[in-house]
Amino acid sequence: MGKANRAGRWYGTVLAAALVVFPLLAPPLGAAPQVIPVAQIVPGMTGIGKTVFLGTTVSEFRVTTLGVLADAGPAGALVLFRASGPAIEAAGGLAAGMSGSPIYFGGRLAGAFSYSFPFADPMIGLFTPIEDMLKGISGRARRAGPVVVAVAPFSLGGRTIRRVVLGGSPDARIGLDDATAVAVPASTPLFVAGLGPAAAEAMGETFRPMGLIPMVGAAMADLPDTIPLEPGSAIGVALAQGDVAAYAIGTLSYRDGDRVLGFGHPFIGLGHSGFVLTNATIFQVVRSLQRNMKVGAAGSPVGTISQDRPAGVGGVVGVLPPMFGVRVVVHDADAGATRQFRFQVVASKDLAPALAALGARGVVERALNRSGEGTAEVRMTLHGRMLPREVERTNIFYSGSDIAGQALSEIPEALDLLFENDFADVAPTGIEIDVRITKTRATATITEAEIPPGPAAPGETLRTRVTVRPFREAPVSRDIELVVPENFPTGGAMLVVRSGGAATAEPGPGGAVGSGGPGMIRDLTDAISQFESREKNTDVVVELVSSARGAASPANAERSRASTRWTTRWILSGRFQAPIMVHRGSR
Repeated sequence: MGKANRAGRWYGTVLAAALVVFPLLAPPLGAAPQVIPVAQIVPGMTGIGKTVFLGTTVSEFRVTTLGVLADAGPAGALVLFRASGPAIEAAGGLAAGMSGSPIYFGGRLAGAFSYSFPFADPMIGLFTPIEDMLKGISGRARRAGPVVVAVAPFSLGGRTIRRVVLGGSPDARIGLDDATAVAVPASTPLFVAGLGPAAAEAMGETFRPMGLIPMVGAAMADLPDTIPLEPGSAIGVALAQGDVAAYAIGTLSYRDGDRVLGFGHPFIGLGHSGFVLTNATIFQVVRSLQRNMKVGAAGSPVGTISQDRPAGVGGVVGVLPPMFGVRVVVHDADAGATRQFRFQVVASKDLAPALAALGARGVVERALNRSGEGTAEVRMTLHGRMLPREVERTNIFYSGSDIAGQALSEIPEALDLLFENDFADVAPTGIEIDVRITKTRATATITEAEIPPGPAAPGETLRTRVTVRPFREAPVSRDIELVVPENFPTGGAMLVVRSGGAATAEPGPGGAVGSGGPGMIRDLTDAISQFESREKNTDVVVELVSSARGAASPANAERSRASTRWTTRWILSGRFQAPIMVHRGSR
């Protein structure tokens, strides 16, 4: 079956996909293996490990235990072992992407490869006992910090090791003696496809604190979803899929019917999660002095990773998680070209906003195939099952150096409304973004404002003549009228003429961010109205702001500010202001 047809089956249209959890016809279910408790594992035992070195074929390698590190791991003990055999020696040793490779002794499952020693012998690693994975996936982790464990002496990279410390990176070895080795999780690089350079760099900055190293990867592979998923199979854990993909590759450790475990260490440590479980294929094991790495591609969605715990990841085969859909249409007015992109990201409020924003930027960069100056007209439409209606906002942006980034500068605010507003869970399902970009510069500067001297009285109309000078065009003037509200505080005030837009945004009541909104945000309806109608970059704003005592208090804030706008066709800059007195009675 073609990739597009399979994709259509599992997520349908980009927005409908997020509405349901999808059941799948699962491959034949695997039976739970017999397990060997860690208490029965001793140095010198020999067994086998299973993993994929190329394609989707599971191969075996030999394992010899070197010792048991009691209570060393985040969920219990870790077992030190040496790998050997023709297949793993040809690959160069243990590698990132082998995380979760099951280890067996006498046909019984002992655990899953989980930690390696960077810049050292790639044949030596640690595995997490399966009994601790089975317990740990339920969330019962023992510690978060590193621990130093004494071990029986063994040779590693020309050194005699007597102590092992678990660390987050090879830098954890700084300050330790030569008899102490640092073991780190057998890393799971985050392979990213579909992003431009700037978006890829931004994704790196976002996800490195989570222990992920984004790197350029292949688009998700066109694999049959009927490939048997068994212990040792390559698996993908996807955060995004479609025209933008982001996924890690590891190995399946355990299967009991539709229940599966993998990795032997956390993915990003999110706890309860909703990642996409996929099958995967391996292209090559790439050797490195620091750490070997499997390079491959995630394939067809086959299930859900619902737990991301210190001892590994766990989930089910046959049911897919809900996703948040993103649709981006880019019109390059200069080239006369239009491109459409669709992708889905995990629906987690901790991850979806960053993934959606970075993915949108990436596809805009791809569509333009350039960086630099430009003007962009952007329309966003927000979708959620519990929204009272579709929410829409339009604005125009200009940048002299990075129009792709500037055009999407309001996306974080839109996603914050969907995922983090203070009032209600709107069950976000998707966002549509329509971007029309041209190199033509559409900017103007407010060059003059004839502000009335005052005093003013409540109910009176203030008339301000404003002049703007568009880029390389003749100046344009307009009289803007502002009525002083009847309940406006008397006393000193400031009459301000300025450009509108995000540059003047301030936190508003209820945690929302806006600029020149219609008033205090009391509920979701107010938050939606604020988002849709707040100032745009093309607005000339004339506002009267009271400076009377107590005017800025929450009780008085709404009546202490009055404003009106002139919406132009240019992105504006500039500001004028002058003091004015407000008192009762006519002038």
